[in-house]
Amino acid sequence: MGQFAALRTQKIEGFEELNEVVVGTRREIVQLERGKIAGELSHASIGDLPIDMATFNLGFRSNGNCSKDRFGIGMLAGSGNRVTQSSYESHPGDVLVMEPGGEFENRYYGGASIIVVLLSPTDIEASLGAEGPVGDPATWTSGHFKGTAETVGRVIPRLQSLLGRLGDTPLTAESAEFWKRAAIEAVTANIVAGMPSERDGRLPSALRIARQVEEYLDAQPTEPVHISQICSQLHVSRRTLHRAFHEALGVGPIAFLRGRRLCAVHTALRMSQDIRTISDIAVQYGFQNLGRFSGYYRELFGEYPSQTRQRHRPQLDLAQGQIS
Repeated sequence: MGQFAALRTQKIEGFEELNEVVVGTRREIVQLERGKIAGELSHASIGDLPIDMATFNLGFRSNGNCSKDRFGIGMLAGSGNRVTQSSYESHPGDVLVMEPGGEFENRYYGGASIIVVLLSPTDIEASLGAEGPVGDPATWTSGHFKGTAETVGRVIPRLQSLLGRLGDTPLTAESAEFWKRAAIEAVTANIVAGMPSERDGRLPSALRIARQVEEYLDAQPTEPVHISQICSQLHVSRRTLHRAFHEALGVGPIAFLRGRRLCAVHTALRMSQDIRTISDIAVQYGFQNLGRFSGYYRELFGEYPSQTRQRHRPQLDLAQGQIS
């Protein structure tokens, strides 16, 4: 492998690894589909162009902010179920553009494959300057661009093949520049073609309610919050709250909030510096009935809390009596 290109690949063995899908972005992952998340995560670079790829088998919600100094170009390379990206219904081949520092809110209802490229304003000018207004970074805004049969049948396989060869092919400065332009051309083809989508119905307002709920919870201590408290705080009825969560995330608010707390426990159990018992951690995140907590945990992650801890910190379970 030459100095002008690099490829690093790792296995996904938990939702935590999905936090690293795009280096330089802040995100929060909440697993919403039962089972063990598995897949593969690759970080590639061609010259100064970062390209990230991820393939995973289960559904989750991801939200956060894009890089502060680059545009994020996210392409849905494949999906086994419904996908919404920042209030847009997305299908394989579709591209989502995120402005520097902009927020994103993605929901995967099953396994999927994504490719993300971070473009600097200089990259846009150099690669797309001849394409008219699209070559001017000042004209770029966040948006969704629909894919075509060409995108799905030729562009995505070509891009995946190009990136796969990075691990085997030494590149000179000149060839790296060519590959970089080829990658940019592939992920921006839909943008150049200029096929913006329309936002889908009530989803933006539903997302707004879901975000307000999370902001409220983030400002509270770790004890559980009752649904009635949330409704009073946001001045919405239970029916409105349930409809908003089902429209935005595909699950009810109680199931989502429970999943969010279970994910926090899962992360804590993987931290070697956390010496608390599993019971103490569960209680901190609002699970008072430890037997029920263990059942919820196993339903979501496909294993008991003690098994998660044993895989990451086997020495502690020998010294502590833990709940299953």
